[in-house]
Amino acid sequence: MEPTTLGDDRIRLRRWSYDDLGCIEEAGRDPVIPTSTTVPSPFSETEGRAFVERQWGRAASGEGISLAITDTKLGTAAGLVCLMHRQQPGVVGLGYWIVAPRRRHGLARRSVELLTRWALLQVSVDRIEALVEPDNRGSIRVLVTAGFHLEGILRGYFDFHEPRSDALLYSLISTDVS
Repeated sequence: MEPTTLGDDRIRLRRWSYDDLGCIEEAGRDPVIPTSTTVPSPFSETEGRAFVERQWGRAASGEGISLAITDTKLGTAAGLVCLMHRQQPGVVGLGYWIVAPRRRHGLARRSVELLTRWALLQVSVDRIEALVEPDNRGSIRVLVTAGFHLEGILRGYFDFHEPRSDALLYSLISTDVS
C-alpha cells in the first residue's frame, strides 16, 4: 500500500530519505511532535537514521505507509503524513505533522487530502480515522477543511500528559469522496 508518486503543483509526498534528517532534527525540537510520535528527541544522526528506517519498515511490514511531505518550491521535507492499519479490515488511522516554520501554508491540509483520497479511491480502504486533542485548533482546521467529520470525544484517551487528555475522533469514509 504505497503510492509510486503523489503530489500536485505545490507538494509532493514521497518516501523518506537520509537527506531528510534536517526536518527530523527540527521536528525533534518541537515541544509537541516528539510527545506523540517516534521522532527522536533529543536528536542525533543515529536516531534520525533509525527514524527514517522505521518509516521504510512500515510499508515493508504491512503496518501502513509513512511519507515525507515536501514543498515543490523548496524540495525539502517539511513534515510527515501516514496511514496506519487498524484492527478492523479497511480501516486506517491518519497521522501528520509539519515543522513549525513551514506551518500555515496549507501543506498539511493538501497532504491529508491527497493521501486520503488516494487511499479511499484506489486502495481497499473504506474508513480513515484521525484523533486530535481538543485544543489543537490547527489540526482540527486541517481535518475539517479536508472533509473529515467529527464523530465524538474519547474521554481520557491520550496518555502524552498527566492527567490523560481527551481525543476528538474525526473520520472520512469512502462515500464522503467521489
